[in-house]
Amino acid sequence: MSAQEPDGGGAGKRRVVGDREREIYAGAIEVLLEVGYDRLTFDAVAAHVRASKATLYRKWPTKADLVVQAVEEMACPLRDSDELPDMGNLRSDLECHFCEGAENDQMPAVIAAVLPAFHRDPELTCAFNTHFIEPRRDALHTLLVRAQERGEIGSDADLVLLSQVLPAMKFAHVMDHQEPPNREFILAVLDDILMPACRATLEPATVL
Repeated sequence: MSAQEPDGGGAGKRRVVGDREREIYAGAIEVLLEVGYDRLTFDAVAAHVRASKATLYRKWPTKADLVVQAVEEMACPLRDSDELPDMGNLRSDLECHFCEGAENDQMPAVIAAVLPAFHRDPELTCAFNTHFIEPRRDALHTLLVRAQERGEIGSDADLVLLSQVLPAMKFAHVMDHQEPPNREFILAVLDDILMPACRATLEPATVL
């Protein structure tokens, strides 16, 4: 057992951090893919990663917390707002933001494993939105706000609606093809759908 892994309670308790934390996330994903979200239990994950169930509960109070944070761990890292691309134009910012870093090949199967539970488990839906969807939507919204301030998007444009285009297309691709979208797909969505939609919000005299 890892030096970071407690076996029971009392003075032997240690925080689950670092490599051990990543091992548990990976184990949770393996159990999720094997049995699905509904049948995943703390007992099953604890046995799979050779941890005590109490250890998991101390770190993740609910199954939704554990699964969503495990999904977050396997996803492309999310930048802080001050680390987002700022290359002077929206097209370059979006290309850098969405094409830098490879998606985990397991992500389509993971999404498929949790998706059926969304309508039955409000706690899972809330946790997934709070920890996974909203931060990514907010990052894209920040890029669109900057573009609007530069005059690339009309002042009356619905940025919330525009911020949903590419994530929705990526999600649809994952569901249809059971694989992450490649760079060519993302650039096609940018050039054929999102950028024209942004330009369409400008007054005719301001369109380049």
